[in-house]
Amino acid sequence: MHLNPCVAAAILAGTVFLSPLAAQNVTVVKKWKRAAVDYSDVWGWTSPTGREFAFVGEYSGIWAVETTDPTNIKEAGWWTANSSSWRDFTHLGSYIYSVSEHHRGIRVIDMSNPDAPKDLGLVATAQLSHSHNIRSDHENELLYVCGTNQGCAIFDARTSKTNPTLIASWNTVYTHDAFIARGKAYFANGVTRGTNYVRIFDSRNPASLVQLGLAQTPGNYAHNCWVTEDDQLMVATDEIANTGTPHATVWDISNPASPVKKGDYIVSGTGVHNAYVIGRTSFISHYADGFHMVDLADPTNPTMLARYDTSPGYTSGYHGAWGVFPFTDSGLMYVSDIEEGLYVLQVDCGHLNRFEAGTAGSNGLVPRVRFDGASPKVGAQGLVMKVSNLQPNAQALFALSAKSAKFNLFGVQVNVDLTGAFFVQFQADANGEATLPAPVPNDPNIGNTRVYFQVFGQDSGNTGGYSASRGMWTGICK
Repeated sequence: MHLNPCVAAAILAGTVFLSPLAAQNVTVVKKWKRAAVDYSDVWGWTSPTGREFAFVGEYSGIWAVETTDPTNIKEAGWWTANSSSWRDFTHLGSYIYSVSEHHRGIRVIDMSNPDAPKDLGLVATAQLSHSHNIRSDHENELLYVCGTNQGCAIFDARTSKTNPTLIASWNTVYTHDAFIARGKAYFANGVTRGTNYVRIFDSRNPASLVQLGLAQTPGNYAHNCWVTEDDQLMVATDEIANTGTPHATVWDISNPASPVKKGDYIVSGTGVHNAYVIGRTSFISHYADGFHMVDLADPTNPTMLARYDTSPGYTSGYHGAWGVFPFTDSGLMYVSDIEEGLYVLQVDCGHLNRFEAGTAGSNGLVPRVRFDGASPKVGAQGLVMKVSNLQPNAQALFALSAKSAKFNLFGVQVNVDLTGAFFVQFQADANGEATLPAPVPNDPNIGNTRVYFQVFGQDSGNTGGYSASRGMWTGICK
C-alpha cells in the first residue's frame, strides 16, 4: 500500500526551515572544540543501550565524546598519540580502531563499558609502520588498513578483536581508502598518476582478491568511495583533479565489470574529501564548503538537499570539513572541521531522524525503518521505506502523525500522537522485512513540512502483543 505524504501534509502544521545561504536545511545542535589545534576525521559508535559517542582525531591524540544528549556533549576519553594531521577510525562491535600516518600499528579502544572506555594500546606494530585509513568488513569481522607499508593490509578480527591477525595484503598499487560489504571490496587508488582508479574486487576470499572491474574517476585522483545497499550505485570523490575540477561522481555499478559514470556533483572553487551513502542519499565533507547532503534518486543529476558551511572563514584549500559520520542511530550528523572541531548537526528535511526508545520484540530486536530509492522531497516518486526486525510474516501497522508523543500503551512505548493519525496496515515477509512505497506528490504546498511516524509489529511473545520502532521524523524538502 502507498503512503501518501500529501495526506500527512493535510493534518500537520507546516514547519518552514528558514536558514542563511551557509546553512540550508541544517540546524547546529552543538559545536565542540577542546584545543586550538587541527582536527582530522570523525567516527561514531552506539552502545547496545543506545548511548551515542563520537570519536574525533586531534593533532595530539584521540577524543571520545558522548552525544546521547547532543546539547550537552560530555568528554568520555582522551588518549595522547604521536602528533599527526591524519587520524582515521572504524569499529567492530564494541571496539574502536584508529590509525595514523605517524605511528605504527592500530590503536584499539575498548568501549564495552561506555562509562570507562579503555585504551588497549597499539597492535600490529611489527606489520604496519604507518597507515592512512582503516575500514571494516562488518559481515566477516575483517579490518582493511589502507595506505600502509604493506599496501592494503587485511586483518582478521574474528578470533580476537583486541589483537587481529594479518591474513593478506594487496599491494599492486597504492590504496588510499576502501569500502567493503556483501562480498565485494572497492579500493580507491588515488595519489599515483596512472593507477588512480576505483577497483572493484570479489572479496569473498580476502587472501586472494579477484578484480572484477575498475572505474577511472575524471579527476584521476580516486580518493574515497561508498556504495548503496543494493550495490547499484557508487559515489566516488576526486580530492585533487589532475584534470578538471575536484568533485564527486556517481557510478552505475550494477555490472561491476563495467562501471558507467552517470553524474557529477561539482561545487565550484572547493575540493571534496569523503562521501558516504545511506539509501539514495550521499553525505559529503566538502572541505571549505562544509557539509553537503545530496539526493541520488536521479544519478545523472545529483542534487543538493542540505548544506552547512562549517568554516565560513575559508573559501578554498585544505580547510573546513574533513569528515562526516551520517550513520548515528538518532540521525544526527557528526562533522569534523579541521579548524573548528566537532559539529553535531540536525538535517531538517530529506533525512530520517529518530527519537525516544522503541520496544524490542521477543526476538530481542527493535523494529527499524530506513529510506531508500529517493530522499523525502516534493515529487520524489521513488521513495520507499525499508522495514526490518519484525517477526516473520507479522502483521504490522505504520502510523503517520502531525506530532510526536511519549506514552506507554499496554507495555508498548508509543512515540507519535495517535489522535488524527494516518494508519497503514502491512505484512512482513518470512525474514521480518517489508518495503513500503511512499511516493511524495509533486505539490509545492507540502514542502518544508514535518511528519512523525512509527512502526508497530504484532508479536505474540511480547508484553502487549507488539514490538515498536523508535519514533521517527523527517521534513519534506522543497
